Amino acid sequence: MNTNKILAVALLLLLLQPLQQGAVAARAEVAAGVETEAAAEPEVAAAGVESDDAAGAEPEVTAAAGIIPVRRAARMEVGTLPLSVDNSLLPYFPPLINQVGGSCAQASYIGYMYTYEMCRLMGWTASESSQYRFSYLYTWNFINDGTDMGSYGYDGLRIAMSNGVMTEADYPKTTSVYSYYWASGYDKYYRAMSNRLNSFVLMPATTADELEQIKRYLYDHGQEGSGSGGLVTFSSKASNWKMNNSYDGPSETGYHCMLTALATEGGHAMTIVGYDDLVQFQAPDGSTSQGAFIVTNSWGSWSHDNGRYYLPYWFFLNRENISTNDLSSDVCAVEVERRSPQLTFRVGIDCDARNNLSFSMGASPIKSPYSTVEYKVSIADYQGGGHKMCGQYASSEIEMGFDFSNAVRFIEDLGDWTRSHTCGQLTLDNDGQTVCLMGWVQYRRDHGGL
Repeated sequence: MNTNKILAVALLLLLLQPLQQGAVAARAEVAAGVETEAAAEPEVAAAGVESDDAAGAEPEVTAAAGIIPVRRAARMEVGTLPLSVDNSLLPYFPPLINQVGGSCAQASYIGYMYTYEMCRLMGWTASESSQYRFSYLYTWNFINDGTDMGSYGYDGLRIAMSNGVMTEADYPKTTSVYSYYWASGYDKYYRAMSNRLNSFVLMPATTADELEQIKRYLYDHGQEGSGSGGLVTFSSKASNWKMNNSYDGPSETGYHCMLTALATEGGHAMTIVGYDDLVQFQAPDGSTSQGAFIVTNSWGSWSHDNGRYYLPYWFFLNRENISTNDLSSDVCAVEVERRSPQLTFRVGIDCDARNNLSFSMGASPIKSPYSTVEYKVSIADYQGGGHKMCGQYASSEIEMGFDFSNAVRFIEDLGDWTRSHTCGQLTLDNDGQTVCLMGWVQYRRDHGGL
């Protein structure tokens, strides 16, 4: 593969699209990645994703809304499972999160589940270093429209797939809800590009058989001999729920907080880290139900029993008058990977209103002056609210990194396309000639009042 040719054409195709009036200056450079196989273009699936703090119906995921390949989990042979599993005790699980603002979905999907799976993949101990924990605020501040609002976990995973996620070493924790911070520094974005979502898995949770499948995943990812299981996320309402904070019935895992009635208002995303088949719950009809999932919340260690509570299986199995907003009918899991980016852009921007900007890259599988495939930047597409680039009360200047490695397959073969002239070489003497120019976005372009 001729990397120089790839980069030359790519430079021509990075587009800056101001939405409204405002002084915008941008500069862009390209950094060549290592030579590896280009990642396959993600499929687009139509699938519902559960709500969270946004407290609403499931969003409809369409081709325009996301790029994540959503799939139903393959059926697993359950076999004989242990009486209990608690993955929050494994080294891959991060310290408990006390979420900032309405960021519960990102805390659950990115802070807990994504961190856990990446640490498991790499053999890291999450508590040992901020380099091993992935920032849920990094994704939240790209998708909250610059306000303290809820989000969908799916939107954070979309960023994880297309541009990666920064660690807490590059995106430190903050206690300020109102900073709406975006990190500056190409190297930080480039490091994030290595940490990627591979796919998003939905598991139904409405029958006893389906709950056994989830338990198997919690035990060993459905892979015999894997040594450790996974985490799954779910959503429910979270205001006016009832908890028994002094549960002293049977259990193997020893927690003393149990949900006894579903919430009636609000919306919240949480993480299931295990299960305990010995736990007993007295159902509303007076019967005794056996077994419960272990849930980790994102309200710090002070909540529940060191941030954990039992969620009886009974609530998933008895759904009369229970909607998916009351308690989700699916749980979600992720598969992650480490990836070496092949085609990246270093982009410097100076702008007072970041939601005025959208970046994309065009490519074509054939030689053409026009792009036939467009790749949007998932972290700079009219988003982040009307704040300066680095956030409210922060700098208007930022340096970001965009990954367009998925476009490599379209621009790998440039045939006989080579640069014939630089811009400064063109004169009236070239009138009527066919010329090929490459590389203009390496210079600063002031769009003025566009």
